[in-house]
Amino acid sequence: MSLSVVDFSAQFGGEDAAAAVLPHFKALKAAARELRFEGFPFAELAFILRVDGEVHCFGFSGVDNLEVDKDGEYLSVDIGINHDDRDRIPDIISNAIIASIELIKAKECVSPWHVDFTAMQRCLSELTVCYRERIKDGVGATGLKMLSSRNSEPSTG
Repeated sequence: MSLSVVDFSAQFGGEDAAAAVLPHFKALKAAARELRFEGFPFAELAFILRVDGEVHCFGFSGVDNLEVDKDGEYLSVDIGINHDDRDRIPDIISNAIIASIELIKAKECVSPWHVDFTAMQRCLSELTVCYRERIKDGVGATGLKMLSSRNSEPSTG
């Protein structure tokens, strides 16, 4: 079985949603850049941030909506962030990433998927730790600093 990647995309319900969550999105993308894990039947585990805003509300918080794309290349999981979540975005995102494992396990019971949940747990735990470090250190928090890898110095860009 080949290695699978983790990636993020986002759907913002308005400019206010983008302003609140974009630094977190950038930090998540950077944290996931080097991560790979075995034992997953899809090439990609894709998390989609659905962020309530002034124009559109998705109406949920946390993890929801498991979906396999039509070509069977990736499994997507929605992470909802509502207006009330804005003061605790790192907790909402981190908890949802880890909770996605249970959501996938529940689906796996009724599907022929074979998943190494231990490898997935390790990868997603590492992802949440790296994401929290990047946010805590201000990487992505202002949108001005980004790291090219975990061991490099921050640069403006």
